[in-house]
Amino acid sequence: MPRTAMTRRGTAVWAGAAISALTLSGCASTAPAVPARAATGSGDCTLKADLGKLPGAAAGTSYWDLVVANTGTTSCTLPAQPGLAVLGPAHEQLPVTVNTDPTAEPFVLAAGATAAQVVGYGSDGNPPCDSETAYLRLTPPGTDLAFRAGAEHCAADVLTSSRWVAGNYAAPR
Repeated sequence: MPRTAMTRRGTAVWAGAAISALTLSGCASTAPAVPARAATGSGDCTLKADLGKLPGAAAGTSYWDLVVANTGTTSCTLPAQPGLAVLGPAHEQLPVTVNTDPTAEPFVLAAGATAAQVVGYGSDGNPPCDSETAYLRLTPPGTDLAFRAGAEHCAADVLTSSRWVAGNYAAPR
């Protein structure tokens, strides 16, 4: 089998595994509920966020389940892509390229509902690697979640995120 066919098949298998893990996994870290302004200006909503590591990795990239629950009494609109920032141990923002899904659209999250997206962090480990990661800042709701604690941060690291997917996910605690 040609090498390119093997690569495509491996990529397809990994993508399927990541999607399955997204729909089946619970989350490990928690964040308190934080009121957040809806993206459309339609009012306030209360969101809780959680981040859980997904099994496996691909070519230096690790994946996490990012779950958001609307704990308020009204629906709210999440931005197509949340603001994501990688922070160091003192909550200082680290320089990381963020790649998002260009086809993502704003997402209406009903009261009591959950949605999730996959977040990937890729590092080639090439210098300069002069800091450590500790948190992922998610906006909205504007909370810092434990993320890659103590892992090396290098200049060419990349953060990716998928679009929101509705579902019955393990609600953030």
